[in-house]
Amino acid sequence: MSHIIWKVVKEIRCQRVGETAELLEERVYFDDPFPEVGLTYRVRARKCALGVECNLVGHACCWARTNPNYDPFVE
Repeated sequence: MSHIIWKVVKEIRCQRVGETAELLEERVYFDDPFPEVGLTYRVRARKCALGVECNLVGHACCWARTNPNYDPFVE
């Protein structure tokens, strides 16, 4: 059996929204880690905590699914 959590991996001050945005990873942690390769979890998904809200108000960003060429977490 494994367990799944959403973990904050990066925080930025988003210029488009004017507030703190968090980049989250959905991690699946294994009950029996694979020590030979050092693997204790697998990242299953990533999202911005503000992605849905930005999409609804029209802020263009890859996390809002409106501009695949702009990622504010890379800057």
